[in-house]
Amino acid sequence: MKLRAVLERSLHNWPVKIISIAAALLLFLFYRVSSLEERFFNVPLVLTFHENYIPAENVPETVRIIIRGRNEDIKLVLEDEIEASVDFSEYGREGRFRKPVQIKKKGFAMDISSLEIRVEPRELSLLIESLMVKTLEVIPSVIGYTEKGYELIQNFITPSSVEVFGSRSKIENLEKIYTEEIDISSKIDDFTTRVRLKKPDSSLSFSGGDIVEFSASIKPVTVVRSMLGVDIIAIDLDSNYKIAEFQGIYSMEIQGKILELEKYLPEDFRFTIDCSTLRKPGQYYLPVIPDVPAGILVLNYEPKEIRVNVMENNQ
Repeated sequence: MKLRAVLERSLHNWPVKIISIAAALLLFLFYRVSSLEERFFNVPLVLTFHENYIPAENVPETVRIIIRGRNEDIKLVLEDEIEASVDFSEYGREGRFRKPVQIKKKGFAMDISSLEIRVEPRELSLLIESLMVKTLEVIPSVIGYTEKGYELIQNFITPSSVEVFGSRSKIENLEKIYTEEIDISSKIDDFTTRVRLKKPDSSLSFSGGDIVEFSASIKPVTVVRSMLGVDIIAIDLDSNYKIAEFQGIYSMEIQGKILELEKYLPEDFRFTIDCSTLRKPGQYYLPVIPDVPAGILVLNYEPKEIRVNVMENNQ
């Protein structure tokens, strides 16, 4: 009789009792949820592909990790105790594939059973193409101008070609690889510098690294000039004699550094004839000798020889 009375009291007004129990459970869960905290950080994303295939587009280097749990627990979790990875190695063909980002706990994070971990993005979609390798010529991207009076004679790139690898669509139409800009402004001497290769696409890689060596040979500009009406001067002529005025137009072709030539006037260039051996009046044929400033090369001149009329000086 007593058992029946207990059951009747327990079942009396049971809908209200069930609602009360549910409300208590909700309050408990709400308290648990509200007492948990979240922490955010980024971790490297490890990608694995089939040996003959690679992504044909840029891939994220990191993913965002959200860990949720008690404050005293989550603050002890180190960033390197959470690993994120996506494995595409099963795809040995070209196409677009989607895979979830896998999370692995290490260290202290493995000991926290109540730790909740989420990752953003949850999955990764990638276009995968066959891996292609190609050897391309390296072209220097030279900009600017040397100092006035100097010129770039030649340049060298070491190595002159590089091996590039990447996805098929990014490699197959490439013929050359260019360097980053090399400024030769105001240069007057030979120089060597290291410079990076410019990637046509950020997904490409160079098997030997992306640094090459550029060497430049810079020399003074050398010019050739023709001079007409060059004066002829008689030297070491005995004072008892004089020479009739020279007739004709005399010329010379000279070569020199443009900066040097700009220093001189036309009268700094002349011909001379040596009259030191003349001892009596008459006609003589004497060699013509160019007289030019040091560093100037005479390529040709006319005449090579001149007739000289020597007369007594009656003055």
